[in-house]
Amino acid sequence: MQPEFGDIIRFLLDCPPFDQLDGEQRQWIAGQIKAAYVNEHNVERFFKDYSPALYIVRSGGFDLFTPEGQLIERLESHDLFGFPSLLSGRDVVNRLEVIEDGIIYIIAGADFDKLRQQSRAFERYFIRAHEQRLLTETQHQRRPGGATPTTTSPSYADSLQLPIAEVVKRAAVCLPSTATIQQAAQTMREEKISSVMIVDEGRLLGIVTDRDLRNRVVAQGLDYGIHVNAIMTQAPTTVGSHQRLLDALTLMTQENVHHIPVLDANDQPLGMLTNTDLMRQQKSEPVMLISALNKAADLASLVSEASHIPDYMHSFALRVNDAGAVGRLLASLTDTMTRKLIDFYEQEHGVAPASYVWLAFGSQGREDQTLSSDQDNGLLLANDLNEQQLQWFAGLGDYVCEGLAACGVPKCPGNIMASNPDCRHTREGWLERFTTWTESPTPKALMYCQIFFDSRNVRGNKRLYQSYREAVAKLGRSEFFLGNLARLQSNVQVPLGLFNRFRGTESGKDSDLIDIKRYGLALVNDIVRLYSLHAGLTEPRTLTRLALLQDSKLLNRKDNQALGEAWQFLTQLRLQHQLAVWGTDHPKNALDPDELSTLVRRQLKTAFSILKDCQQGVGMKFGRIG
Repeated sequence: MQPEFGDIIRFLLDCPPFDQLDGEQRQWIAGQIKAAYVNEHNVERFFKDYSPALYIVRSGGFDLFTPEGQLIERLESHDLFGFPSLLSGRDVVNRLEVIEDGIIYIIAGADFDKLRQQSRAFERYFIRAHEQRLLTETQHQRRPGGATPTTTSPSYADSLQLPIAEVVKRAAVCLPSTATIQQAAQTMREEKISSVMIVDEGRLLGIVTDRDLRNRVVAQGLDYGIHVNAIMTQAPTTVGSHQRLLDALTLMTQENVHHIPVLDANDQPLGMLTNTDLMRQQKSEPVMLISALNKAADLASLVSEASHIPDYMHSFALRVNDAGAVGRLLASLTDTMTRKLIDFYEQEHGVAPASYVWLAFGSQGREDQTLSSDQDNGLLLANDLNEQQLQWFAGLGDYVCEGLAACGVPKCPGNIMASNPDCRHTREGWLERFTTWTESPTPKALMYCQIFFDSRNVRGNKRLYQSYREAVAKLGRSEFFLGNLARLQSNVQVPLGLFNRFRGTESGKDSDLIDIKRYGLALVNDIVRLYSLHAGLTEPRTLTRLALLQDSKLLNRKDNQALGEAWQFLTQLRLQHQLAVWGTDHPKNALDPDELSTLVRRQLKTAFSILKDCQQGVGMKFGRIG
């Protein structure tokens, strides 16, 4: 059924967000629209005949139900539906019931995507509408008693949560290190691939990409008969087949690479994952946003793209309902913006005059950022810099920190930023500070320095960072220092009072609220960090630290598992709370336990009880608490 063209134009002018398109765009989409007359006899075939698509009710009335029979929305003239499947890639599972026969306009998925690319206002309208739909569906999924599930069903999981093994369908294409450059190029042409693995006796030595051939061979005029081991990227970053696509995206963003080899459980090459694979699997916001940030040509365009991060992340968080995934993705976004800002500064002021590392501290270092995290960063510099070189790096710190603030990452209230001279030091300067903290651990110094033990290299010299981090880990093993850290952590009052009742942590009118960051999550991080320092670990992420501490003599497996479960529960609870207060002035980390369901209250008490037990264990094991 083909509707009348002029009638469609008039209808679209009165149908947001089509009224925000320009005349040419509106005329084009009007010519693509199909129409279907829908009644009770053909409604069951409607989605089968026209799916996936964006649907607009032209006339009539319809009810949209979940597969479980819960009413999502009553649809009347000018109402739109079908866009959640187009945005998320999930199957159409909802059911349509006819209240009054009518006409429904249909816009194909490809045409919808084209309009999203052409009009930012059009795209943002549907992102917000999608968020509201997800909130409605989440409410329908609540358990009896008001408890919200801590995990989502597979139909709502974002494709970035898929195991990499499910995405890599093609076996690894490999060549020995003795193959020639010409053989590598011929293999890539025949296999229609953009990279090839270099493998000897089952061991991955490196990869050769089309970029390597351009930059290292053609541009240099090399002989095509040379062995590929002369031009390959050696010891490339890899991922395991059991890891998730989000892990691969994070690594590829951090390393600024477009190809990443996938290894099986025995570290044998399984296949290659590329940026194209990620884009194919995840056409929604996160991958597209990271790509847009990477393509920003100047500061203004970076700030413009970054302005979409809150909406994108809100949508992503609602969809995946996984605090760990949200934290890693936010860290990747902050990393990407940081690297672009460094690039812009170097374009204007020349390349760095000496080796350096841009350091991420705190939540960015641990990759557990939240929707309200601020900046924590610093600079590690090579020794023996002159005044001119130090000024270059001072300018870099100011530029990047101001740029991040313009991109929506708030400045640190405690001034832990590379724009602060106290957070810009040579390797020896940083080690001198850590020596002071560990040898004279005043309460203020202890609280302050813990942030700096959670660090990560965002950009810069890997050897310089590794040397620094190993030296810092050695200083952190001081028994005197660890004993004082244990005392500090044992003095934190977990918000459980007599008879296992909640005790508010705030003052004034919010005295009944509990700050689950300061008195929950931060305490888990602190306790795990203490055991990690004792073990000499350099890994910043809390759950990875616990995995590495599985064989620790001080932290038994039962307590290890309990701390991990407490961390996961508290991060998930905080995420759900932040989504609930999104766009309001309510505290982002403090919640009212009386508003929680019975089940969640019980789980929160269990998490706090675990922390109290672990506090006692820390005091006993490190021998400083009476």
